Amino acid sequence: MKLSSIILKIAEKMDGQRSLNASLHVLRGKRSGQTLQDIDYFSIKPYFSLLPKLADSTFAEAVRALQHEGLIRESEGIVTVTEKGKRTEKELRVFHFDGWNYRGREEIFFLRLVLLVQTLSQLRESRNSFHPITNDRKIQQFVKEVLRSLYDARQNSARYLAGELLLALEMTGISDLQASILSHRLTGVDASGWTWEQLEEATSEPVASLQLEYLEALHRLIAVSESEEFAEKLPILHKLAYGIRIETPLTDSTAITKKLFDQGVSIEEIASTRQLKVNTIEDHISEIAANDRDFPILRFVKREDQLAVKMEVKNNDVKRLRLLKDKFPHLSYFQLRLIMSTMKGEHV
Repeated sequence: MKLSSIILKIAEKMDGQRSLNASLHVLRGKRSGQTLQDIDYFSIKPYFSLLPKLADSTFAEAVRALQHEGLIRESEGIVTVTEKGKRTEKELRVFHFDGWNYRGREEIFFLRLVLLVQTLSQLRESRNSFHPITNDRKIQQFVKEVLRSLYDARQNSARYLAGELLLALEMTGISDLQASILSHRLTGVDASGWTWEQLEEATSEPVASLQLEYLEALHRLIAVSESEEFAEKLPILHKLAYGIRIETPLTDSTAITKKLFDQGVSIEEIASTRQLKVNTIEDHISEIAANDRDFPILRFVKREDQLAVKMEVKNNDVKRLRLLKDKFPHLSYFQLRLIMSTMKGEHV
């Protein structure tokens, strides 16, 4: 799996409507009003915050590869996917990411799993003292609680966990390569988890590609582990998946803004109370609107303006805010973003 393939998937969704930076912001999980609107509007939530530490140079290299192959082109800052690019995108397999719901927390799940595997393997050999694979106290405490909940923390629990892992990996439908990456990253009594360099040498795949395969595999493993449907079949993994999924889509700061907003406080008053810029509060409101189908948009935009903008978007396939601003100069970018947020499911 290549980063360029993921960028092509995103670019195809936003074809002719957004810049390259829009794709970069999605992958990094930028929580601006524009990006939050984009992920909803173009149905690209699975890719949100997949790579929060994605370097500019790495992204640029992947983009250059797409351009060199004639799959995308850029004009006046806007990216379009060529006919060759569209054919190539259709030939790509379906990716099973869930960036919106996990946002980096998949690594917490894996650290819990790695530490539990290490601990059970040590206990099975009657070794009660060892150096834990992670120094994260929260992870250590969580795994201790899981161990306390197990009836037998030695032979049987190790065997049960191994059986659950085999069953879960089969249920996910991940590839042999992905299963191999996950298993080789685990640490046991006399077997340390492989480094990415070791995996690269063994598979002849670049580290960047292996890490994307690993990320997708983790997302799929968490999905089956957290499911109440499979809780009885995967009781240990179900415990490890507790709290990994983001329960509220709002950031802590936006949640504070929402409490004031729900009380009828104006944007200007919220900004003053919280000592934040009005633009920041508007981003918060856009985030709230994108996640609330009952958002009271009439507090900001007249019904006739909403209908007019929606007709323009649908009839002329206009999705760029700047073009909509030219068409409706009396509306602010903030108002236009709110209108677009209410169009979920009507256009993609």
